[in-house]
Amino acid sequence: MLVAAMATIVPLALFGAAIAASDVRITALDCASHPRRIAIQNKGDAAQDLTGWKLMSDKPNEVFDLGVVGTVEPGVNFYVFNGHTAPLVPEQVGGEWIYGWNPSEVYDPSLFVLDENGTDFIRLVDASQFPWREVSAMPCAGTLEIPPLQQPATPSPSPSNAEPGAGGTTAQTDGNQAASAQTDGAQSTGASQNASASGSTTASSRTGTTTAQTGNASGQVVGGPASGIGVLAVGSGRPLGGYALPLGLLGIVASAVLALVGGRVLRRALRRS
Repeated sequence: MLVAAMATIVPLALFGAAIAASDVRITALDCASHPRRIAIQNKGDAAQDLTGWKLMSDKPNEVFDLGVVGTVEPGVNFYVFNGHTAPLVPEQVGGEWIYGWNPSEVYDPSLFVLDENGTDFIRLVDASQFPWREVSAMPCAGTLEIPPLQQPATPSPSPSNAEPGAGGTTAQTDGNQAASAQTDGAQSTGASQNASASGSTTASSRTGTTTAQTGNASGQVVGGPASGIGVLAVGSGRPLGGYALPLGLLGIVASAVLALVGGRVLRRALRRS
């Protein structure tokens, strides 16, 4: 009996887990108050990450990135206020978050994205992948029709990197390329060939990479002496070439000691014979 009961309960539990899903919806819209107000709720029974999601109105530049909201748990409400008196930074009131879209403490009609003018509306779009998916939409009072979602152009592929040996993505240049592009008069010729810290910072600002990506394809040590390109450093960064004289003197002394010891051993062997 127990086995039969478990055989029935387990498929039902798996089925319940399979149908759990989020259902994020626009639930209310006020296109006349100061500020304009948009209410959104996750009506589903699963959390939803809003990274890449957007709120859009009737003009191309009227877009709000919902990535600032993060993940919305089931049953949770949040609000987006627009224009005059909207919060300058996200604030929590009664356990629910309010986010500002074009917020301003000064009345400026150009900051409003919603008006009861017969054309305005709000569209909730899942733009985390392509093509975008319209999730929910609601018209302002007086708007009779919401036009279909216009998909953006398909993202064009990045151009291929024609230079051989370049590492990383096609949009990323290595340390040598960034350093050779330096125009700073204070940079020496040797330093321009090395992936110095300042060179990598310039590369980072031009390619969008972080300052942590300061190495280049040749494996040079970042921050080493400009005159020692590619030289392996020990300890404080002194090149091994700087130890040549001490090592040579040490070799001569060692050879003399070995010769002296060998001579004594040879004489003792001859006396015994």
